[in-house]
Amino acid sequence: MNLRRSASSRAIAVVSAALMVGFAGYLVSLQVTVDGSVYGRLWSGAGTLIALLMAAGILWYALQPFQVAADRDGWTVRIGRYRRELRWAEISAVVIKNREVEGRGHRVIPALYLVLEPNVSLDAPSDLRATVDGRPAVRLFDLAEPKIEERQFVRDLANLAGDRLEVRVYRLSLVLLSENARERLHGNAGERPAGGTALPAFPPGAEGLRTQRWMNRRRFLLFLSWYLFAVVPALLLTGFAARQHELLGATVAVLGLLAVVAAYAQFVTLFSHAGILVDSEFTISGTELVWVNGDRTYRDDMHDGKAVVLPPRTKRGYGKAWLLGFPHPVVLLGDPRTGRLRDHHDLRAVSAVLRESPHETDRSAARDLDSLAVQAQVGNPAEPGDAANANLWISLTKTGRVLAWAVVVGSVLLAGGWMLESTRYLGGAVIFLSVPLATGWAAYALYRVFALLDAAWQAVRKR
Repeated sequence: MNLRRSASSRAIAVVSAALMVGFAGYLVSLQVTVDGSVYGRLWSGAGTLIALLMAAGILWYALQPFQVAADRDGWTVRIGRYRRELRWAEISAVVIKNREVEGRGHRVIPALYLVLEPNVSLDAPSDLRATVDGRPAVRLFDLAEPKIEERQFVRDLANLAGDRLEVRVYRLSLVLLSENARERLHGNAGERPAGGTALPAFPPGAEGLRTQRWMNRRRFLLFLSWYLFAVVPALLLTGFAARQHELLGATVAVLGLLAVVAAYAQFVTLFSHAGILVDSEFTISGTELVWVNGDRTYRDDMHDGKAVVLPPRTKRGYGKAWLLGFPHPVVLLGDPRTGRLRDHHDLRAVSAVLRESPHETDRSAARDLDSLAVQAQVGNPAEPGDAANANLWISLTKTGRVLAWAVVVGSVLLAGGWMLESTRYLGGAVIFLSVPLATGWAAYALYRVFALLDAAWQAVRKR
């Protein structure tokens, strides 16, 4: 097992740095052609310096060594300036567990730790030092950092580490169960084993991908409306106001930026949460409903007196789906695209927990779920389909977002150049804002292209 920083991430970093250098060159050319304006030269000089610093930082990241290798003999670690070779006899435990990340909300990320034997020196930099159950350990990396398939990684690690491996992340610990145990866990949902009941992602397979595609189409229409009725008017109003007075233009720019961001959050992201729920797997652990979104873990107590079953169209952005909320929507009980209900075993598993709640609100939600379970038992079967081809189509449509965002970034750059002709500060400030926008767009474009190539390769392999 040998993990390195992926070639795609290095390529993204290098191309982003090259774009920053190119943008710095463009700003240098502006210093010569900005009509001899002192203010124009100052803005261009500041932008050039920041672009070059960003390019240097990106290149430093790309060239930082990252290699973590494990075999039957032990571990070889090359992370930044940290160089270490460890034999298995020097390692007490290999632990995968969640670590909390500073920021807003309860955000946790699965990370890999090596716990060394007491007589082995840690010899690790401060950013890699950690403790596991009071024992000193080395945090090698977060599982989201290298581009790996997490479940396969856990299987490979289990073959090497044996009894030393401890997986404390529920969704990954299922990988270590035997095939029979997994079948029991996902089989009769009414029988809750000690480890909890797993509720699979819904809609399943190709249906889920079709639903994602259905939501993506609607998001594109919302994005187009946002660009035409929020971004373009904000830029035009800023430009015309700046021609009257630069302070007036700055005021309009700030108000326009707030309006654009608010409109995006209100409308363009309308189907975002439903899309997250389509891909989410849930676990009933005691009276809690646990689900993971990326590197965040969420828990909702089903005995808190807040459970509610919401009919279709009650909440915007969820289509025809029935929803389970606390009271915010947490579980899709139906397909947003077709309205088809979840499997009745899943519905009865949630209902069984809510029925035991001391609160009448939760018990009422349990009765609603039982009613839906009866409908689901006689409902339409899942639609057949090729999940690989559907996934390829979704990746293609998501790659198209690169062009849409290119129009937005280009519009901001053009507006900055237009304002620079008649203003001293505001035009430079808009161009200055375009630097991080262009960098983010370049990284996003490369990410989408590599994701599309990966989806195409997966589709070809399954033929």
